Parts: sequence; C-alpha cells; structure tokens
Amino acid sequence: MSQAELDAVLGTMENPIRRRIISRISEEPNYQLQLSKELKISQQLVAKHLTTMEKAGLVRNVSQDSPRGPQRKEYLLKSSFSVTVDLAPNLFRTRIFSFGALPGVDEADDHAQVMTQISEVLRYPDGASRIRPLTHVVAEVDRKLKEMEEERAVLLYIRSLALREAARIGTSLSMADRKRVLRYLVREEGDGVGTICASLGLQKQVVGGILEEMEREIGATD
Repeated sequence: MSQAELDAVLGTMENPIRRRIISRISEEPNYQLQLSKELKISQQLVAKHLTTMEKAGLVRNVSQDSPRGPQRKEYLLKSSFSVTVDLAPNLFRTRIFSFGALPGVDEADDHAQVMTQISEVLRYPDGASRIRPLTHVVAEVDRKLKEMEEERAVLLYIRSLALREAARIGTSLSMADRKRVLRYLVREEGDGVGTICASLGLQKQVVGGILEEMEREIGATD
C-alpha cells in the first residue's frame, strides 16, 4: 500500500471514537442506530465518523431492507491490513501492508500447513463440526503471531543499540573522515553503506554513525 494510503489510515485511526466504531464493526456489520446505542454517542456523530472512514477507504456500506420502514445502511470493514510504527532513538519507520489476499506460500512453510488444516476442516459435513477445529487453527495462528512479535521486539532492541553505538562512534571521528563520507555521497549518490565502506576503507558502523549524525544535523537546519 502507498504512503498516501498509510497517511489516510493513520489520520483516520488517531480518533478514539473511530477506533471504537471500527472495533465494533470488525466483530460484525452494524447500523448507525445500533452503533449509537452500543457506544453511547449520538447518531449524528456516528454518521460523521462513518463518512470520514468511508472516504479513507476503511469501511463501506450496503443497503439492507428494514422490517419497519425504508432501507437502511449496514456498515462493514472494507480493508484488511496491518500497520506498524517503529519509534526509537535513531529509528522511525512506518509500514502498512494488506492481507486481503493470500500471498505466495512455500509448500514446506509452517503457514502452508495451517492453510492445509483449514482446507481439511472445510470438508467436514456440517458447520457445527467445524467450530472446534477452526478454534484450534485460530489459537495456533495467535501463538505464531505472538512468537513473531516477541522476536521482532528483540531484533528492534538490538538494532537500536547498534545504531546508538554507531552514532556515538561517529561523533568521535575526525572532521576529515566526516568530510570524506560527505564528498563520497555527493559524488556517488544512491550507493549503499557497504559500497561507501569499501571505497573509503572505513568500517560499516563508522560510516553508519557519520550518516546518522549528518541526518540529524541536516534536520536541525531545515
């Protein structure tokens, strides 16, 4: 998904009332009046936030027959995506990706095995018999996600430590080395840190520290 889509999502989700509405709609499609009663906010305010979320592409509505009058709009989620924000000294990164469609999965991958389990459950003769095995699948997926999140937290911590040390090293370098890196960047724009290190004969953490320091200095002068 694009940066513009990420901005729209973050701008929409920053409102706590919208997050409450989305949380409720994620459980099942809902109507304005129902949302108003359940969340204890005015129907006009619910309508305003739903319109904002529709424009951002987060929800959509479908017209449904009402037993007591004209058709009414039922609201449901339109997108399936994940947003991550990494924030630490020397780190700010945002990412959004959609999982509305199944990406390529290696047959030997653990994820493929879970998909196979779901396929086998869908062959069961009646819906009631599928509930328990589907619950096991969800529990297994949740376990894997938790493991991934814990591993990611550790890796981000290690990355933050490494960048902090690189920045510290960079501040202790001579002005001559800093100028060499800057001249190289101007001359060889687009080259990676590894190429810069090989060309200048400097260690990767040294060049990384210089780049981090220069980025901060440039940002301070903007």
